[in-house]
Amino acid sequence: MRIRTLSAVTASILAVGLMTGGAAAFAAPQSDTFVDGVPTPAGDADETPDADGVVLGGMPAPLALTPSDLAKGPVTLQVGQTLVVVLDADNGGAFTGTGGSDDDTVAHFDAAVLSPGDDEVSLNAAFSAEKAGTTKGWIAGADGQRTIFDITVTAA
Repeated sequence: MRIRTLSAVTASILAVGLMTGGAAAFAAPQSDTFVDGVPTPAGDADETPDADGVVLGGMPAPLALTPSDLAKGPVTLQVGQTLVVVLDADNGGAFTGTGGSDDDTVAHFDAAVLSPGDDEVSLNAAFSAEKAGTTKGWIAGADGQRTIFDITVTAA
């Protein structure tokens, strides 16, 4: 992932905006519009965090696990949830191996996609929970080591 820093021009535009009324706009009481003429979105009951974590836009948050985490035991996902395979639990890292499941209609694997021209990942390797059920999932790293694990997908 590339971290982009603010250019001097962008930083000066932001500073001038805050000094010339932007800060006052943030401190002022907020109206019922985000942008002039656009009403504030109504609260959505589906966006309430649940006991297991944050729900984003009505969908359960992705679960990021390493191959060693997957080797330890079964994984439970909700329909619509994504299991992202990372190399390092703290720093992420691209898992560029292969994978799959015995029942693609329950959990579907998509391999990592590298950005053209460099080795950065534009799409991480992940399983997507398609429908309720159970299946065996597997991944095989670049070193050829294969990890097999159970996936249970529950209805949301």
